[in-house]
Amino acid sequence: MVHPFLMVVIVTLFVVSLIQAAALAGNEADSQLKVVTESNNHATDEFNWSYQLSDGREVRSNAYKKTLPDGREVLVINGLYSFVAPNGVKYTVSYYSDEDGYHPTVIVGDEPLFPEGPQHIDPKVLASLIG
Repeated sequence: MVHPFLMVVIVTLFVVSLIQAAALAGNEADSQLKVVTESNNHATDEFNWSYQLSDGREVRSNAYKKTLPDGREVLVINGLYSFVAPNGVKYTVSYYSDEDGYHPTVIVGDEPLFPEGPQHIDPKVLASLIG
């Protein structure tokens, strides 16, 4: 039986791969793309791979096993994927996934979009959201 956490990791990687494949297949300009850099390193208990395309798209991911205090082993994955929009702004999703779930941070240009949550929320706005 596949551990639920491992299944989440597999599904996440599959979805990211599908998104990248759809992006590559859906644009005529993509026929002019060049691979700028790529790496692929696999070991028994870890992997590290990445690529960058000439249009600014980039994908990086690495994983390793982590032993928890109770002796269980979990897979920790971290990485990012990004693209440059037609307006020249780079959009990036940086993430890690561990025994506590998937933890993404969205970055526009060089600025994270509330990676730690908003610093201040007006109590009236908060009340209207809660009900």
